[in-house]
Amino acid sequence: MQLALFAAVPDEVGTLADQTHFTGIGRENATRKMIQFIEKHRGTPFHILNIGTVGSHDKPVGTILRIKEIVSAGKPFNEHPMLPDLLPGHFPGVEDAVLYSSDCFVSPEVFTAKYLDGLKKEVDCFDMESSALFTVAKCYGIPYSSFKIVSDNLDVTIDEWRVRVQELSKKLEAFVREQVLSTAVVMR
Repeated sequence: MQLALFAAVPDEVGTLADQTHFTGIGRENATRKMIQFIEKHRGTPFHILNIGTVGSHDKPVGTILRIKEIVSAGKPFNEHPMLPDLLPGHFPGVEDAVLYSSDCFVSPEVFTAKYLDGLKKEVDCFDMESSALFTVAKCYGIPYSSFKIVSDNLDVTIDEWRVRVQELSKKLEAFVREQVLSTAVVMR
């Protein structure tokens, strides 16, 4: 299998940075970068693997998650559920999760307590790119999967996240190298 690795920023993936395509933060950046990549590689079969960090309201920091569903901000307007293609194989210690993807950091400073409480009943984790990456991949008929590591519990500043992610990227990188890339070729 040929994989194209995608992440928002290099800090999230450690030494996998030289094999990863970076979208920048947010859905618009992710959309633009994904389309550029796919157009460049038209006719080449590959599978997109999105890796990186997520915030979670209840999963411990350092937990690796396999994303089984993506809920996009604006969900009532989506025509189809966002169900990633799950990579085959058994991934010990990895939990399946539902991810909420929006254009802003999910935190008590951004959303009301009532809105956050509602989200917490539906989803396990949060990011800012997955819904766009998934949508573009599906529009082009390209398989899409995602593994994420929990970096925070919606309780840190961006500066604290940057420090924390340096250590967590090593754990995510080790997982991807040992359990995913051992049976795949990385596409540049």
